[in-house]
Amino acid sequence: MLLWIILGGILAFILFVIGLIILFFPKQRKVGAILVGVGMVLMIASIVGVFLHFKQLDDVNNKVLNYSAGKSTSESGKKEAKTYQVNHKVNENNIELTVKTIKVEKKPVYSTMEQKEVPGSISLVLAVKNNGKEKLTTYPNQGTLEASKMEVDGGDVLLSEFDASTVEPGKTIEGTLVFPLEKLKSVASIHSVSLSWLSYFGSESDPVGTETGTIKLTK
Repeated sequence: MLLWIILGGILAFILFVIGLIILFFPKQRKVGAILVGVGMVLMIASIVGVFLHFKQLDDVNNKVLNYSAGKSTSESGKKEAKTYQVNHKVNENNIELTVKTIKVEKKPVYSTMEQKEVPGSISLVLAVKNNGKEKLTTYPNQGTLEASKMEVDGGDVLLSEFDASTVEPGKTIEGTLVFPLEKLKSVASIHSVSLSWLSYFGSESDPVGTETGTIKLTK
């Protein structure tokens, strides 16, 4: 969303500049004045949109901090977790994905996407290698996780630790994706997972999909 707001602001500025240029031509001054007016309105709307976006993100972040501060340490006995060393690798569309570990955890966590507490989460340590010739762009919320008949559309941006978003040709980035689960009876109830990942090469607006296939979780 933020990317589209910024692009809209850039287009509005270009429209504004074109309008100013047209004002110098007497026969086209009316058109120029319209373009200047529209450009100014759109630029103001874009600036307001950016501020609102960051305010919303800050509000969600404050909710997470308040939630974390309010949790009692007496709940430690309710926690359950299992980490699987999978090292599952797939190479598709000049993108190499390696799922190194998968952690299933039954522990209350605040989902910033749902803006509420959920009973557990699945965390993946993921490495993304760019085998293409152009820069690759990707984000934690570009992934869709399927786990034992459950589907989570997008990793939680604030819970995940996936700082890098661009991968130069031949390079690799790595991070942890966290997918909050609204329904989780137990860690043992998750038998397999699969990840659908979206990325963008260069300036392309159409995403490239990479599928890990089913990754079975065994002891």
